[in-house]
Amino acid sequence: MDGQTVVIDDYLAIRPEARARLDHAVLNSRIEVGPWYTLPDEFLVSGETLVRNLQRGIGLADEHGGCLKAGYLPDSFGHPAQMPQIYRQFGFRHAVVWRGVPLAIDRLAFIWRAPDGSEVLTAYMGTSYSHGVDLPTDAAALAARITGALSALAPFNPEGDVLLMNGNDHVLPQRGLPASASAANEHLQGVRLKVAGLGEYLDRLAATNSPPWVGELRSSARANVLMGTLSVRVPDKQAYLRACLRLERAAEPLAALSGLDCSGLLEQAWTSVLQNAAHDTACGSGIDEVAEESRLRSAAAQQIADAVASRCLARLAGDRQAWNPSPFPRRGLVEIEVDVVPPGAQELPDSRPPPLRFRFPAEEVGRVHAVLDERRIAGERIRTVAAERHGATLRVTAETRLSGPATNLEGPRMDIERLAVQPGVEAIEVEIRRGNSRRVLIETPWIPGCSVTSIGQSGTKSRPGRVSASGDCLENDQLRCQLAADGTLMVEHKASGLIYNGLNRLVDESDAGDEYNFSPADGDTLRPPPHPEAEPIAHEHGPLRAALNTSVRLTVPAGLGADRRPLAHTAALTVALSVSLERDSSRLEITMEVTNAARDHRLRALFPLPFEASLSNADTAYHVTGRPVISAHRDAGSPELELPTYPMRSFVDLNESRGGLAVISEGLHEYEVIPGAKPELALTLLRSVGWLSRDDLRYRTGHAGPPMETPGAQLLGTHHFRYCLLFHGGDWESGGVWRAAESFLLPILAGSGVEVGGIAPSIQIEPACIQMTACIPYADGYELRLLNASDEQQTARIEIAPGSVEIQRQTLIGEVEETIPSADGTCRLSLRSWEIVTLRVRRNSLSA
Repeated sequence: MDGQTVVIDDYLAIRPEARARLDHAVLNSRIEVGPWYTLPDEFLVSGETLVRNLQRGIGLADEHGGCLKAGYLPDSFGHPAQMPQIYRQFGFRHAVVWRGVPLAIDRLAFIWRAPDGSEVLTAYMGTSYSHGVDLPTDAAALAARITGALSALAPFNPEGDVLLMNGNDHVLPQRGLPASASAANEHLQGVRLKVAGLGEYLDRLAATNSPPWVGELRSSARANVLMGTLSVRVPDKQAYLRACLRLERAAEPLAALSGLDCSGLLEQAWTSVLQNAAHDTACGSGIDEVAEESRLRSAAAQQIADAVASRCLARLAGDRQAWNPSPFPRRGLVEIEVDVVPPGAQELPDSRPPPLRFRFPAEEVGRVHAVLDERRIAGERIRTVAAERHGATLRVTAETRLSGPATNLEGPRMDIERLAVQPGVEAIEVEIRRGNSRRVLIETPWIPGCSVTSIGQSGTKSRPGRVSASGDCLENDQLRCQLAADGTLMVEHKASGLIYNGLNRLVDESDAGDEYNFSPADGDTLRPPPHPEAEPIAHEHGPLRAALNTSVRLTVPAGLGADRRPLAHTAALTVALSVSLERDSSRLEITMEVTNAARDHRLRALFPLPFEASLSNADTAYHVTGRPVISAHRDAGSPELELPTYPMRSFVDLNESRGGLAVISEGLHEYEVIPGAKPELALTLLRSVGWLSRDDLRYRTGHAGPPMETPGAQLLGTHHFRYCLLFHGGDWESGGVWRAAESFLLPILAGSGVEVGGIAPSIQIEPACIQMTACIPYADGYELRLLNASDEQQTARIEIAPGSVEIQRQTLIGEVEETIPSADGTCRLSLRSWEIVTLRVRRNSLSA
């Protein structure tokens, strides 16, 4: 089953009568299934998604007779550093890989070590994950093929058993192969050929002479890692990240803390998320129809997560209350709707929609009620409804708002029914308008971790300090930012004295590649700089947040011709840019709306650095991975140029002794550091291509998939990007980059409706390097997943309220390791550097 169990669900949905036969084959190891639900891309999904994928896959495999207990991911486009720790916590002793292994590994087995010290013995497939595919069934021919395959593997110094995988993508099992293998042994000298399962091979795999490797595996030395998949079909990656964040860090924690049972909805959302984790789906390296289905699954997961979050939040926070999604105290800005602007609040530009108007025949009075119900379903609250007759017309006027109490509609419905049947009434006119309330920006007080506090109370004192927008400049106590007419930024970080010039410079270039790899086009020329379309103008003036808006236009070739050279005629990329800065923040937020009318090109934002940099640090699954600043290179014999376009989950940071710059993005996963005395950090925004695979690339030899056109991957139309620049002192850890990224991606949520009383539940974790990566609801409590995001051993302090709980430490597979002593919900535990820890928190009967 190629390491997956989702295939079982698909198969049995069509052939349910085959369940007993399938289970018998699995139980007797005639078919090996799992451990994954879907084979994931490991860099484009969260660490928590990897864990849930294995949990779902192992559970489903066990339902059918047993699971292959090995970290089987041969075709993923590289492997993060923490995979050995994840595997060990699931009880695996082995991993199986092909892509990403560097030249330093010269054996068919090596010891792969995670940053926390966990190790797995890893089988390396050497020449391919399909090096035993389509074997001849003639005994002599089969023996000759095996001899050739062993010769190809000779550089890896094979000892003992050698693995040849008899399969490939879209290939059926070979009938009669065991008999052919037995006959071929008569033609082999010193070699015995046997058809076996992968589990049997791994059980016999020895660690003798196995070299060690520490960290991620992303080398192109022997196999393509197809790094261009990080930036193809970007809108789909953005939608997937938003759905995952909403599910993992809003819906689940809110369900856990509120005690509302949403298990069925959450499971359904996870099904969509895990199906979209499949590596070609997550990468976008497929046909357009696959991308369209993926888009629907992300939308479904987000809708379910939003519904769960909204329902559970109502149990914790009402009108004038807010919930902090992070396990550490936070204050921040939230938008609320008010009738009277509270002290210290900032009124936002008027965004009230125009009134909605409807006209119905009087006998269709039921449609009036339907219109009012639609407002309620859309999330608006009806404050007032008035019905008045004007001659032959009954006029119904309703006023709505987004928050606060709603009126009881029973009385107004009766009035409308009574008036509609009066003699002479022929028509009903309905007008629905937003009330006179205003949207304002307010600053919350400090909110405890994963808890609730009141906001926007009258009499609240405003704090000193402000941010302002004047002309083309934003400024607060930490930053001064000037927006140039071409859309670039000059930023002074006052604490470090560093001045950054030319930030966010948009650069476009032709792309003659495919969904797998970027490839420059022959005959491409330097583009003119962006042309100003409007002068920078202040959109928000403070005191809590200030913003500047501008727009520019890039003129680029309209695409590539049949000769794969840029066309002479041009197209426009129009860019609407907004830059905002909050009071007391060293984080500059950027939103862009880009309308793309060109094909076959790559658009990036560049950030020149005012210091030298030899290392970038980017977050991956349960880790921040350091990578050297290098130029593109190709190892001898490699089919692929190794571009230093690297993956990040949400941030990349570069720094020196005085300070540094982090770029934090929402669903933009590809970055590159262009070397130089003053290096430039490049963030890929769009990569527009029209082919799944081509064989005429400058940066890759041969095809990487079927040569099919994918017009949907050209990404014509309007796209939105959101990212921020964090200016800090020290390195990424001392500069608080991880928590800043969490604050950017996980906003404080304002409640609505009836105010919730009582003591709110909370989860608070110290020190700052201890991250909460999941809070998973159960009927009697929840699971907390923690990470020590530090190179040093740490003692974590976890404070849980209400405090009458039992806490157990367990592995990712759910095996209990120890009970953690706690006093009034407070416990301490030691974590190794980069260790992942799961705590099972059970409420006792008094706190339930």
